[in-house]
Amino acid sequence: MDAQQARREATNVTLVGMLLDILLGVGKIVGGVVTNSFALITDGIHSLTDAGTDIFVIIVTRVSHAEPDDEHQYGHGRFETLGTIAMGIVFFITAAILLYDSFNRLRLDEPLPVPATAGIAIALLSIATKEWIFHYTMRVAKKLNSNLLKANAWHSRSDAISSIAVLIGIIGARQGYLWMDTVAGMFVALIIAKIGWELCSDSLTELVDTAVSKQRREQFESCILGIDGIRGITELRSRSSGGKIILEVRLLVNSYISVSEGHQLGELVNKSLISQFADISEVLIHIDPIHHGTNKDESQLPERTHVIASLKACWENLIDQHSIASIDLHYLGGAIEVDLVLDVDELSTTTATELEAAIEAEPHVTKLRIFNKLYESSHDRTSS
Repeated sequence: MDAQQARREATNVTLVGMLLDILLGVGKIVGGVVTNSFALITDGIHSLTDAGTDIFVIIVTRVSHAEPDDEHQYGHGRFETLGTIAMGIVFFITAAILLYDSFNRLRLDEPLPVPATAGIAIALLSIATKEWIFHYTMRVAKKLNSNLLKANAWHSRSDAISSIAVLIGIIGARQGYLWMDTVAGMFVALIIAKIGWELCSDSLTELVDTAVSKQRREQFESCILGIDGIRGITELRSRSSGGKIILEVRLLVNSYISVSEGHQLGELVNKSLISQFADISEVLIHIDPIHHGTNKDESQLPERTHVIASLKACWENLIDQHSIASIDLHYLGGAIEVDLVLDVDELSTTTATELEAAIEAEPHVTKLRIFNKLYESSHDRTSS
């Protein structure tokens, strides 16, 4: 699914939820006033906050699903994370207001009013509607793997649960326990506060680049090591952005394969991970050769230009410099191995021995392999 289609689905489900939230919110507030139910009024305010966050979700979703650009080269997924934190803060503020109003209501000296029977019917309608919104939104959220939509779905579920508390409070108040209607409002506030804490904590975990679980890491490693040519994993790091995982992997391969073959192995790993795990958005791969010999610090080894110049100086009186077809260097195990390819008809054993002896003064070179370039053929089949 492309970004545009994902954004369209997220917007549609949110618009449906927003319309129902507005209708329910206004209906419960009006119904609460008419039926003398403080809990129903409180629940109506909760529904209107749902509508407000629905609008926020639409705005953030459009931004978070935008394609990467020059300023946000890893995409805009973190905007969704920030949006989820903002929703959590809205939950906290809403909960604080509701708790404050409920507490003040219980402190009043005047007798609390008895809610009318119609309040029960309104609460039942709210429960059924919000539960339907929850399942609809969660289904789309799982399809798009969107934490923000999941947060919005749970907001709808919290409204359904709060309506259950309201229903119990109204029934209790009508049985003579007038305080139960107000306590139901306090229960609604506590539910909202709990969900707000969970949303903020989960999103903050993502913002500080918390790694995936050990179980997920083992799944990724198993997938990587199942590819022929991968000898091991030096390092695997992970972080999340907008509900998607970004992996950084260092792979061990045979030390003497070509650069293009190493690149191809990296592409195979990338394709395999993304095809098997839908929540992986990007894989950054670095290829490491299997090291041999000592464990010296490779950063202390001389650069290629210095090594080539030094080798040619050592061989200046032994071979014609024009006969050198290529010199390939292998930086392995804190040392350098040299592959020398000569364009000569015949290379004597004596000359080979002298070439090896000449570089003994080079402390970083531990091995020399000499090849005779007998024949070279190049045919580009793509141009045939």
